[in-house]
Amino acid sequence: MADGQAGVGGGQLPALAAALGTGVMIASYTLVDGTGVRAAGSVMGYIAWLFLCQGLVLPLIAWFLRGPALLSALRPLYGRGLAGGLLSLLAYGLVVWAQSRGDLPTIAALRETGIVFGALIGAVVFRERLGHRRITASIAVLAGIAILQLTGSA
Repeated sequence: MADGQAGVGGGQLPALAAALGTGVMIASYTLVDGTGVRAAGSVMGYIAWLFLCQGLVLPLIAWFLRGPALLSALRPLYGRGLAGGLLSLLAYGLVVWAQSRGDLPTIAALRETGIVFGALIGAVVFRERLGHRRITASIAVLAGIAILQLTGSA
């Protein structure tokens, strides 16, 4: 394939496979969360059980991998880690709450608008280059939301 021609070369196949895998995982956890929270009947109960199970397993895995050095590595990051964990809990809680009440395709589409906001925050706040790949990804997300609205799925 000559330079400048559009198309998918063999070197791009791993990236395309990763993108497809990411999409499958997002769809999977969206369905699991949406059906799980509705079956549980309690948003707080569903979130509490998920965080309790992860909250016990993940530190054990980290301890197994890092050993006693884990504590000294975490000490300077304790405050940021706690703040990040609380923000993560809040963000996840809002999504699961929305999934318990609304249409899953609409909520999933709105959740993925984080790609657009992330690109904009990177460009404005962190002075990152807003290149053609980020613009293309943002347009793809917005197009997906528009398609959901136009087809009546949302």
